[in-house]
Amino acid sequence: MVNGKWYEIKDLIKLFSEVYADFEPVDVESIPSEPNRPRWHRLVTNCVRMSPGRNDYPSDNSWIELRTRKPGRTFEYSIAPIDPVELEILRSFVHELGHDDDSGHVYAIVNNAFPGWVKIGKTIDFKQRLSAYQTYSPYQDFKELEKTHVNNRHSAEGFAHRLAADLTRVEQTGEWFFITDEEVSTVLEQVKLKF
Repeated sequence: MVNGKWYEIKDLIKLFSEVYADFEPVDVESIPSEPNRPRWHRLVTNCVRMSPGRNDYPSDNSWIELRTRKPGRTFEYSIAPIDPVELEILRSFVHELGHDDDSGHVYAIVNNAFPGWVKIGKTIDFKQRLSAYQTYSPYQDFKELEKTHVNNRHSAEGFAHRLAADLTRVEQTGEWFFITDEEVSTVLEQVKLKF
C-alpha cells in the first residue's frame, strides 16, 4: 500500500495478488458460501474489518494502523501518510540522542475554532509538536487536553484512533474526532493501560 492513498477492498485484493504468490492450496480453494471466490479474498476482507472506523463489526483491534473512511456506499482504506512535521521532530530527536525506541506520547489537543473536535496524535516530543501546531493559528490557541506516555507510540496511536472512531458522533476526518473531554480521558486511560 502507498501511504496516504485510499483503496477499496477490490483494490486491496488486486494489490495483494500482485505482490504475493505463495498461497497454500487451501487458500485458493473457494469457500462454500462464495463458490466463485478464493478463500484468501475472504481473509483480506475480514482483516480490513478490524480497522478504525469500522464499527459495523466487533473488533479485536488487530489492524490499528489502517485508516478507514466511507465516502459513499463502500469503505476505503489507507495507511496514514508520513507526517513531515513529526518526521523533522524525530530527526532532531535521533540526532540529539542517537536512537528512537518507539516510545513517546499519544496526545489530545483542541482548538476553540473547532468546537467539539479533538485531534488525537502521536509524537516523540510533545512540546515541539504542540509548538508546531501553533504556527498554523494566528492566535496560537491549540491547547493540550490530555497526553500519556507510551512504550510504542505508533501502535498506541492506532489503538486510540480505533477507540475514538467508535465514539465519534460525526464521521472522523483524519485524526480529528467529535468526542467529549470525558471520552478522550477514557480513550487515553485505556491506551495507558495497554501501552
